[in-house]
Amino acid sequence: MDQPTKESVKQLTVLTNRSSNSGRAEVKGYKVSQLLTSLGHHVEHHLPDDIQQTYEMVQTAVAADQHIIAVGGDGFIHHIIQECAETPATLGIVAAGTGNDFAFALGLPSPLEAAALAAISPARDVDLLRCDGLDGHKRYGATIATAGFSAAVNIRADGMAWPRGSTRYTLATLLELARLPRYELDLVIDGIGVDGSCLMVAIANTKAFGGGMQIAPNADPTAGILDVVVVRDTSALSLLRMLPKTFKGRHLDHPAVEVRTGRCIQLGLRRPNHSAQLNLRSDGEDVGSLPQTVTVVPGGLRVAGASPLVPIAGEVKENTE
Repeated sequence: MDQPTKESVKQLTVLTNRSSNSGRAEVKGYKVSQLLTSLGHHVEHHLPDDIQQTYEMVQTAVAADQHIIAVGGDGFIHHIIQECAETPATLGIVAAGTGNDFAFALGLPSPLEAAALAAISPARDVDLLRCDGLDGHKRYGATIATAGFSAAVNIRADGMAWPRGSTRYTLATLLELARLPRYELDLVIDGIGVDGSCLMVAIANTKAFGGGMQIAPNADPTAGILDVVVVRDTSALSLLRMLPKTFKGRHLDHPAVEVRTGRCIQLGLRRPNHSAQLNLRSDGEDVGSLPQTVTVVPGGLRVAGASPLVPIAGEVKENTE
């Protein structure tokens, strides 16, 4: 590989989630740092101990105008974007988690060397979600914000040590089907109200969540608009039959599935006869209790190497483990 010229040498801050993918990300982070150093770039490699330290390291890198590279999964990227969203900072992504749905949506390569080179390639602006709670709490999301059955699956998957990869989300889905609560929906999309009973809602900037479930196969993170997928009340058996189709985005013809689009989505969801608050999750992370307003932020994040050709519905995501 060619060495960079003096003018093209980059100041890089590589942040690696040491716990991602059972520790495999830590090894990948060191390899990425070594590779980029061998190419003549100035690399600072950090393995933050916790979320707060991650935020502080990103803040420092943004203030120093350094190019940031995240080595980890969607959850780690979620925390990093809290500090570099709507700034001039460029983020490179080396997918090293179990789901890697954001990297998939942006067409980023999986092999280590190709991923490292993409992470220092020219950047492209992509959209983000902004989630605002009634208490003024604000969070950004990269992929999908979801509540209901899908959020319950996410929570269960988080608590499972086995299996790894997208299979964990599939197993968590099957386990949650046994309880399958119904919810009352209070949804406003660009001023138009939608209500009734449902199983889940997904507000999508990108196509997939849960390690490749393409719940919103037409979502485009460069379009400046969000896809809102509502799965209405249906039986556990019907939902089970729908599940395999989501991996190729072929579930939209199911009578329980509604898809709408909008830029500003106000979402409330509750379980009848239950007083407990439901929470919204984005990129697999808790972003606070409902109700919330989810707004698209056009071009809210600069991502290195993001492909202008977003993967089409029906593509099978490569297993990176």
